[in-house]
Amino acid sequence: MKSTITLISAGGDCGIERDVLEDEYKYLIGVDSGVTHLYKLFFQPTHLVGDFDSISEKDLGRARKDEAIFIELDKNKNRTDLEAAYDLAIELNSDEVVLIGGEEGETDQLFGILLLCSSLSNKIRTTWIQKDYSIYFQNEILLDIDFGQMFSIIPISDLKNLVIEGAKWDINTKLVMFGSSETLRNQSIGKEIRISIEEGRAAIAVKT
Repeated sequence: MKSTITLISAGGDCGIERDVLEDEYKYLIGVDSGVTHLYKLFFQPTHLVGDFDSISEKDLGRARKDEAIFIELDKNKNRTDLEAAYDLAIELNSDEVVLIGGEEGETDQLFGILLLCSSLSNKIRTTWIQKDYSIYFQNEILLDIDFGQMFSIIPISDLKNLVIEGAKWDINTKLVMFGSSETLRNQSIGKEIRISIEEGRAAIAVKT
């Protein structure tokens, strides 16, 4: 059965080009001003989420014309617009999220996105695609990668039985503690990297 993949476009900078994305997604969610990135990349949003305080009137009008579904949030809320977008993606039975936008933001916003994606990794897989990195939030992955390409596994918790195959520094069923730098700045020695984590949460960052 084909996976249901949702594209979520957050506000903030977005430095990617269209050719790094798929041609089609089941759902395309613009998070407030993030809808601008969708239009610049020639995508048509299916949903808009946010309090709409930073989206332009032009894009609002265009989204209404495109018959996007608007989910307007209260300005005085206790969660971010991106959290609401993820709740929607899960409600729509998405198997995977591709996240764009949110680059080069304030430090607290960047950490917020990182931790949000990690905290939801047991419910929905995420790939956060940026200009210079792709960051994967899942516990088992086979990466198609260039020889000598750099990647890091950032432990968001203790990682039980971590396995890395195809790297300069392979690891076999090892416990890696939260905060450890042991799995940073590794390199591929071939065209594939296999990573599995029995238990725990991590961000797998691949330099592109």
